[in-house]
This record gives sequence, C-alpha cells and structure tokens, in this order.
Amino acid sequence: MVADLTGLPTSGASLLDEATAAAEAMSLSRRMGKNKKGLFLVDADALPQTIAVIETRAEPTGVEVVVADLSAGIPDDIAGREINGVLLQYPGASGVVRDLKPVV
Repeated sequence: MVADLTGLPTSGASLLDEATAAAEAMSLSRRMGKNKKGLFLVDADALPQTIAVIETRAEPTGVEVVVADLSAGIPDDIAGREINGVLLQYPGASGVVRDLKPVV
C-alpha cells in the first residue's frame, strides 16, 4: 500500500513506535555504558506511555530507571551517580519547548 501511495518501487515501515524506540535506546545505552549498574534518567515531561514502556522493559533487565524533573538540569542527588543514559522529550508532554542546555 505504501508503494502504491508513494509511487516508489520499494517501501518500508518502521516497527518501532516512539515508546518502544525509547526503550531500545535505554537498552543500547546500558550495553554500551562502562558501568552496567548505571541508571537511566528519564525526564518527567516525557509522555506517560513512553515512561511506562521504559519502566516495563527495564524491570526484567535490572536497569534502574529514575524519572525526574530535568527542567533545571540533573538534580544534585543524581548528578554524582553513574548515569548510562538520559531521555529528554522535545517538546515535552506539557507542550513546553524548554532550553535543554542545563542537562546537555
């Protein structure tokens, strides 16, 4: 159907929705991280279904997921810990387009 609509000889479709892609990014960051015990930090302004999929995928693999408000940067109680990855939704679920410099 996609080939018919686009007029292209071949077509493909992604099998990953946004939430599943975020969970895959979490898994990749753990595999590539130096410390397999490091946590995965998720902005509280991410879509709720994205947070839910990440937490579901993290539980059986032992990844610690921390959901925190990252609008002002990484919180002090987390900053000193080993972090394997950070998920920032842009724009966030609130619709606000924030300056990500404090986190990046």
